[in-house]
Amino acid sequence: MMMKRVGSSLFIKITRADEGYDMPTNKVNNKSVSAENTNHEDDESLVSSENKVNNYWLINIDDTGGHEIAENNNVIANGNRDKLLASSIEGKLRKESSLPTRRSIFRIPNLLRKHNEKVFVPNLVSIGPFHHGKKNLQAMQETKLWYLHLLLQRKPTPDTNLEYFVKVIRSTEQYYRNCYEEKFDDLSSDQFVEMMVLDGCFLIELFKVYAGELTQDKDDPVWAKWVILALLNDLLLLENQIPWRVLECLFDITWISGRRTLPDLALNFFYSWTFEMSPEIDGVGKNLHLLDFIRNCLIRSFDENAENTKSFSWQSIPSVTELLQAGVKFKRGKDNDMLNVTFKDGVMEIPPIRVQENGESLFRNLIAFEQCEPNIINSTTHISSYAFLMDNLINSSKDIEFLVEKEIMQTFLSSEDTASFFNRLNNDAEFSSFSYGELFEKVTQYHQGRWHRWQTILGRDYFSNPWSIISFVAALVILALTFIQTVYSILSYKYK
Repeated sequence: MMMKRVGSSLFIKITRADEGYDMPTNKVNNKSVSAENTNHEDDESLVSSENKVNNYWLINIDDTGGHEIAENNNVIANGNRDKLLASSIEGKLRKESSLPTRRSIFRIPNLLRKHNEKVFVPNLVSIGPFHHGKKNLQAMQETKLWYLHLLLQRKPTPDTNLEYFVKVIRSTEQYYRNCYEEKFDDLSSDQFVEMMVLDGCFLIELFKVYAGELTQDKDDPVWAKWVILALLNDLLLLENQIPWRVLECLFDITWISGRRTLPDLALNFFYSWTFEMSPEIDGVGKNLHLLDFIRNCLIRSFDENAENTKSFSWQSIPSVTELLQAGVKFKRGKDNDMLNVTFKDGVMEIPPIRVQENGESLFRNLIAFEQCEPNIINSTTHISSYAFLMDNLINSSKDIEFLVEKEIMQTFLSSEDTASFFNRLNNDAEFSSFSYGELFEKVTQYHQGRWHRWQTILGRDYFSNPWSIISFVAALVILALTFIQTVYSILSYKYK
């Protein structure tokens, strides 16, 4: 032990106890001061636990008998804390660095949810972890187990057994977990893997029965009309998805050569209940989940017109009724090509669109997915752009009635409800690029031209029927004769 007085303070160097020496006790003003009994025991234990970096403590003892750990101790201890924290963060970085960073299944942001929360929440079946375990969805869990039982009983391939399903899914469990925006640490590995296997097998069997590959059991409750409609809605909710790779993995294990592929079966299941899209699956590309698969089916043909995409500015175009008054003509576009709306030489061509009862739910979940997925929101928000376009074109039931008359739109709702549906779709959606920028510019230029408006007024007011044409021609003849007579009278007077 060494002692040194500086001013009114006495510094004592105490050799570490773990080096084979007893911890010294120092008498100051008849008070016993032990290094073990200072009021900085926490600092001492911290130093000892952090690999015993420092070799001694400095105790500052003032002349009045008070004592405190010297500032050197705090510096050393804080330095060790910093090293430990940095080491902990580095460990987390090493753990996360090998995992995929792209999330694809999100919880709906409150900004979008507040407009109509019920269109984002399942009513019958939970798929994936977001709504797993909810009491009102438990009835379908028994149906899932029944479908899995039938699959195992049928055993279409030698590898069709539960142990193999579990083994394969567990081998990439962390990848599947990282597809979700949230961690779901409350779900154990067994619970998560069981959920993926059960939900994945249920969906595959459901698609096969619908396609006629498997016999439909007459007692199967799934095929009641109201149940299948609820299922179709629930399976395309953003919060109600499992990764596409889970479906692919389980499908490949149970697939029989020569049968329909997974994309073919999925499209066949949803085709009649969604918007107009091609029944072919060529060019669909890589999918993240079922909702993304439907989006890819809708946008694949639109990608050919990528030059139409421009930076978005908050301009708008007139409604269908206003454009008609400006001389714009509307034409039904190609089937199964919903997004390819074009405008050329005063003619707007709109492919047919079918609005089902679940239309708002599907539209809003597609838009929410585009708003949440970074690779989409920064490049190709085609569905959000289409919703904004239709919101501009449709202001009232008159616009809907005209589009229905032109066979451009088929709706299962009233004209008023359909107009309201389109007008509230795009609330709070954002764009980094707009898929119809060039179209908006052309329509605006055409609408601002006076000649087209005059032509329309002339045709509407004077050439709307044969009698109007006859009256107009007669008026022109009378005007011409009057002019000739006037000229003749002037000339006669001049040369008289």
